[in-house]
Amino acid sequence: MLCNFTFKNYRLDHWSNRFFKDSILNMITPTLNKDGYTGHILIEPNRPISWQDNVRFIKIFSLVSFVIASIAMYQGFLLVMPFSGLEIIFVSVCLYLVYKHYTTCQVIYFTKNSVIIESGDRSADQRVEYQRYWSKFHVDNNGHYDIPRLSISSKGRMTEIGDFLSYKDKLILIDLIKDITSSFQNR
Repeated sequence: MLCNFTFKNYRLDHWSNRFFKDSILNMITPTLNKDGYTGHILIEPNRPISWQDNVRFIKIFSLVSFVIASIAMYQGFLLVMPFSGLEIIFVSVCLYLVYKHYTTCQVIYFTKNSVIIESGDRSADQRVEYQRYWSKFHVDNNGHYDIPRLSISSKGRMTEIGDFLSYKDKLILIDLIKDITSSFQNR
């Protein structure tokens, strides 16, 4: 059996046209062929803020911090200005690291003979290919914060899929992959 789903009754609304129209809130974007079992799924994390908004925030934060440090320096507190600069650098580096963490994505390709998982930041840094007939999808309910863990395994290798998704998005992804694999089995 190609698809081995062992999980509680997590069935959300069945895939309807509204999910494909909305691209599932831009976290999961399925592009399937007419046969229903080949195509690809783009999985991206929820980005709370764009990089342009991060830069805008850093500029405003820097301006406010510089004004406060200038007033303090005028009052005779000379050490406020260098620490204000360090604070701006620290906040900028933290925002960059968080944004970089949220730019990773995964693409799952379903072909007639294989399942290919590519993941990376701007290009595919990692590419794992599984034989479609010998691979199994597993759902483990003991994930972090009760978010189920979805993985694919074959021949002793295992790759986790969508580890950055929220609870609801993970359930939608599980449901989509379950539908794809059942379409593949029933062809």
